[in-house]
Amino acid sequence: MTAAKLDMAKEFKAYYTAKANPELVEFKDVQFLTILGKGEPGGNEFSSKVEAMYSLAYGVKNICKKQERDFTVPKLEGL
Repeated sequence: MTAAKLDMAKEFKAYYTAKANPELVEFKDVQFLTILGKGEPGGNEFSSKVEAMYSLAYGVKNICKKQERDFTVPKLEGL
């Protein structure tokens, strides 16, 4: 039997669903990938870093899928 695929948007719906009024939402510790930098989101540096991050994310996903721990790669977020 195949394990259910983890979908962060469904698992943490309160985080991924915006409401009319802001609210504080707390989560347990989670692992994530991040890039740091400054500049235009459409610039070459940003695009290169995002491409590298998604390549890594999908590489990890494929390894986890083979171990029956599949997940959906979440959408890109910005701070």
